[in-house]
Amino acid sequence: MKRGHKKWYKGVRQVSFVALAAPLAVMPWMSSIVEANSNNYVDRILHLSSNYHADGNPAASLYVGEKDIDFTTRDTFRVTLPPGVEWNRVPAGLENATAVLMTESTLVVTPAGPNIVNNDGDQADKIRIPLDIKVNGATGELKVKVEPMDSTITSGEYTFAIVRTGKTIAVADTVEAIGETEADTGIVRIEEASPGQITRGSSTPVTFRLPSQFEWRDIKLTGTGGFTGATFTNIIKDGNTLRATLNIPAGSKDRGFLYVKPRVKPKDGAVPGDVYVSISGTELSDAEVVVAKYQKWGANIKVEQVNQILSSKFDDKKVVKMTIEETSPGAFIGGREVEVEFPSTVKIVGTVTPSGNIVRHLISYSGSDVRGVVNSDSNRITFTIPSTSTPSSSKRKLVFEAAIAVKTGTLGDIEATVEGAGIEKQKVLVAKVIPPVIPKAAGEGKLRIGLQGQEAPDIFLAETMPGAIRKAIDMGPLGTENGFVVVYLPKGVTYTTTPKVEVIEGDLKIDTASVQIVKAESIYDAITFNVKAESTKPSKIRISGIKLGLDRSVPEGVMEAKVAGYALSHPFNSKVFNVTTGSAFQYASVITPAPTDTKMSGSFTIGSTIYRIGDNEKVMDAAPYIKDDRTYLPVRYVAEVLGVGEKDIVWDKAAHTVTLFKGDKVVQIKVGERKIMVNGTVVPTDVVAEIKNERMMLPVYHVVQALGAKARWDAESQTVFIE
Repeated sequence: MKRGHKKWYKGVRQVSFVALAAPLAVMPWMSSIVEANSNNYVDRILHLSSNYHADGNPAASLYVGEKDIDFTTRDTFRVTLPPGVEWNRVPAGLENATAVLMTESTLVVTPAGPNIVNNDGDQADKIRIPLDIKVNGATGELKVKVEPMDSTITSGEYTFAIVRTGKTIAVADTVEAIGETEADTGIVRIEEASPGQITRGSSTPVTFRLPSQFEWRDIKLTGTGGFTGATFTNIIKDGNTLRATLNIPAGSKDRGFLYVKPRVKPKDGAVPGDVYVSISGTELSDAEVVVAKYQKWGANIKVEQVNQILSSKFDDKKVVKMTIEETSPGAFIGGREVEVEFPSTVKIVGTVTPSGNIVRHLISYSGSDVRGVVNSDSNRITFTIPSTSTPSSSKRKLVFEAAIAVKTGTLGDIEATVEGAGIEKQKVLVAKVIPPVIPKAAGEGKLRIGLQGQEAPDIFLAETMPGAIRKAIDMGPLGTENGFVVVYLPKGVTYTTTPKVEVIEGDLKIDTASVQIVKAESIYDAITFNVKAESTKPSKIRISGIKLGLDRSVPEGVMEAKVAGYALSHPFNSKVFNVTTGSAFQYASVITPAPTDTKMSGSFTIGSTIYRIGDNEKVMDAAPYIKDDRTYLPVRYVAEVLGVGEKDIVWDKAAHTVTLFKGDKVVQIKVGERKIMVNGTVVPTDVVAEIKNERMMLPVYHVVQALGAKARWDAESQTVFIE
């Protein structure tokens, strides 16, 4: 198929698709397809003087080339120059088109000739428009504008020149960091604003000045383009001033470029900051450029990526890559040391011996000018800087990549300390540590000393990321170990029944048949279970139905439980950090039974929010009522009448359970269940507790009986008396 036919087929195919997808919008889409029909560009960007005149010898051209559809003689378009630029004439080298000069800045162009208006399909034809122009007041960036008029030519503006005032332009090609010894600065590039601005074959004076806090040591010159072979002669260095003769070779008409490289030295008391070079001369335009940044001795420290690391996962080998670079050459003192030290809770990992020692550390010094040494504690790297007779011209880098592990229970930011001769002590963030799971009690549990079978809050174990709880553990040459989880209690606290363990969120799988009570470290009561499959999204485990016994040795106060096991903590972690315990979390409060029970009395009247304690009247927020011939009282206020203090009444909203502590009794009542737990023993009830007006209500008989009191009913006054 010929190219013209291919274009036709492509256009028809596009239009057909649009017609099928949106019949009512065919014409707008067809219009947009046709509009973008040419590739326009300028073949080079010129640097011109403010009085540039091509005079029939243009140095750049605008090209307009076919894109999807062949040009026709109807594709007339307009080419307009910016203000301050004029056409000298209709360009003599115009190709594949005719043109009419409509104004000093506007050409109207029409495709013409057998080479372009032929639909031959052999090649993408192009119109060439030489930019035969003159600059008349324009400055800065100059753009030529293409306007399609009614043609299929693509519109746009295209940069073709930059006009600057002055003979030369000076810029810093590079800006170097320098220190307290002499050093090369960045390179200054001095270029002609346009060809011929500087006289060829001339020798003229030039002056270079530094800030007063610096002095000249040397200067080097390289010329290119029209300045190839340029030299400095008669160089005179006088403190911060350097004078010389600039010699420009004769012959070349090309635009010239000079590359100047200063070498300078700071004086005593020099203030850190930018170092400028001021340039002046007969043939050079005045300029001032920054060539260096002066800094006191020191180091720039960079950590490539701050990784998130799982605490206690010895096999979660996240790499820390750190680069320590001199602020300037010579900042690191030869024969002295630079040290990077991690906290004692961090180790650079490697092969672990049976005794827990790390050998063959996983560390690389690729890209470092000096190789480091890791200490016996595996948490410090020492670089010894070589002594040299001559100062280095480049900045030294100390680089390492190390795999690290973090001690169980360590959370938050991990910082390394960097210090040594020639640099100030710095702390650098290298990693952020999160636990594999976040353990949490479902509510505020209160447990009595000396009681067995006490109901305790559920425990939740929430993964912090997918796969944090492991099915199997890589032990290196020792093979693998199964992953298991252990939740253990303080000494003197025991599980009186085996709890239920289940996954309530995510896709983690555990072996429920493996749940059992064991002795952790032969001392602590614990439950354990195995992992069957790791999660692909963070999962949550619930441990419920927990009943505990506390002997008289358990101290009063906050009781912590701990979570551990190979699924959460790699055994090497325990060996390396000499850790034998898991991650602790606050679980419950341990309270001492009251030495004697307080005898109190009171009364409640049906339908009234007034109740009595002894001789005092008080107001409650829920009134007693009769239902199915049973007198329902608010449990909270009945407990108060019987001497149960507010701190000894615990409501677990999630479990819909209230726990009352009175003397040596622990009473638990759960909404919707026909039973009351008294010191872990089930006491059946013929009705269930219910919630009314946000208060737990229960027939009075069951409450007072559970708390060892009596109740009397006065039918005439509709009053319950409790004592």
